[in-house]
Amino acid sequence: MVEKIVFVAKDVIKENERLAMKLREFYDSLGLVAYEFLGGPGSGKTSLIEKLVERFTSDFSPSELLYIDGDVATSIDSERMSKHGIYTVQINTGGSCHLEVPQVKKTLMKLGGRPFLEKIKVMIIENVGNMICPFSFPLGAHARIMVADVAEGEDKFIKHPLSTRVSDIIVINKVDLAEYLGVNIDKMKSDAYEINPRAPVYLASAKTGYGIDEIYQSLMKLAEKVIRTA
Repeated sequence: MVEKIVFVAKDVIKENERLAMKLREFYDSLGLVAYEFLGGPGSGKTSLIEKLVERFTSDFSPSELLYIDGDVATSIDSERMSKHGIYTVQINTGGSCHLEVPQVKKTLMKLGGRPFLEKIKVMIIENVGNMICPFSFPLGAHARIMVADVAEGEDKFIKHPLSTRVSDIIVINKVDLAEYLGVNIDKMKSDAYEINPRAPVYLASAKTGYGIDEIYQSLMKLAEKVIRTA
C-alpha cells in the first residue's frame, strides 16, 4: 500500500493569505486603515488599545473608528471599548484560537458593507489571545502589532521567532514592572531586533501611559498614508 501525505495545513494558510490580500485591497479602496493587535492572554493588548483609542478620538470622530474583538467567549473587551463612543463588534470563536478572514469579512458585511465602512477611517482588530495561531492567519491589516509583556519572560521573542518575524510593530508592554521582575528589557529589544530588524520596537506601559504617544505617532503615519492615497 502506498501512503500519500497531504499537507492540508499549508494549503489552508496559503488560502487564508490570498483572502487576506483581497481584504486588504478592499480596505484600500475605502481609504480605511486597519491595525491588528496580537499577543498572548494577559499581555495588555486591550489596555494598550484603549489608550490608543483615546488618542485616535482626538484626531477622528468616534463614529470614524471601529473596534473588532476576537475572543473565545464573552463581550467584556468590546463593552469596555464601547464606552469611548466608537463602533464595537464582538466575534466569539467558541473555542478556536484565532480569527480568520471569512469571520472578519462576514462581520463587516453584517455591519452594512461598503456603505457603512465608507464612514470608517480607522479599524482596530484585537485577535484572540494566543502567541502562535493568530500570527499564521493574517486578516489583511496594514500593520500587525505584536504585544508582549515583561511578565511573560525576557525570552519571549526567542521562543516565538516566527510570530516575531511576521509582526510589523513590536510593543514590549508593562515595562514599569521590569525591575521588580528582574527582566532585562535591553535584551528583549535586542532579541526582537535580531529576529525582525524591519519592525520598530516600542517600550510601553498601558497602565502609566508610558510610550503610548510614540506608538500612536507611528500608527498615525501609516493612517495618513493610507487615507491620503485612497
